[in-house]
Amino acid sequence: MQTRTLAILLAAGAGLAAVLALRPGAEPELSAATPAPAAHSTPARGSWMDPGMLATSASASKEDFVAAPPKVFYGRNGRPVDFGGQDAATYISERAARARTGDLKAAYEAYQAASGCAAADDPLPDFFSEDELKETRRERERMHKLCANVSPAQLQERMRFLGQLADAGQREAMIDFYMEGPGGKPVDLGARADDPEVQQWKQQAVAYLRQAGAQCDQFALGLLSNAYDAGQIVARDPAASMTYAIASNAARHHPLSEQQLRERFGEELAPGAFDAALQAGTRLAAASCPRS
Repeated sequence: MQTRTLAILLAAGAGLAAVLALRPGAEPELSAATPAPAAHSTPARGSWMDPGMLATSASASKEDFVAAPPKVFYGRNGRPVDFGGQDAATYISERAARARTGDLKAAYEAYQAASGCAAADDPLPDFFSEDELKETRRERERMHKLCANVSPAQLQERMRFLGQLADAGQREAMIDFYMEGPGGKPVDLGARADDPEVQQWKQQAVAYLRQAGAQCDQFALGLLSNAYDAGQIVARDPAASMTYAIASNAARHHPLSEQQLRERFGEELAPGAFDAALQAGTRLAAASCPRS
């Protein structure tokens, strides 16, 4: 995954909260396939508001209008953080103190707040329009004010809390660990492929995603499909990508038809490899989501 890809993920997480839903899962048995350009599916993008719900100017009255809610501070993963009138440094400090005694709820709250402050200094995506850049810069000014007293030590400690949460089996933390990137910073994975920190992060991130996927986490399964398609976190394997895509869509209760799978993977998988991946995906979906 290149820096641009990580930037896309992080930019998506900074918007309205995404729905993120771990017992270690076994790697599915998959047959090898010859690498070839991948066919990417377009992520579904839901509408946040139905235009039909808006009152027309003729029917609207003063009672229809309510005050807009105050601006929300978001963690890097897109979940809102309520500081309760405190600044970020105080909020993090209080929760970090409890987290060091084993309070996992406080650990995640401290992580969330610190991750939002860390994200405020991430490079802006180069694909933003000028209007998007202006709005993002205004929002970042607000975030910088809230985070003005947050120390580098607090930003770094968030990753220790996140690792503790992931090791404790919290699925959200497992996915957050992947989204954070090595050391909690967006990096060019290709340029640092031999960096021990990057290699360790890859192993941990994929292991966490597999554990989350084994508990029917649709987002984790989808990220694994993308990872095997892109070939940056793990060696590229279209059969594995197809297997996890089947399981991810089954977890969403929107199973992929064989025709859809052939359109996406059929050109780069031999008939035998395609059939094996289809069977592996069906088995993985049944094992990960037995109640689906």
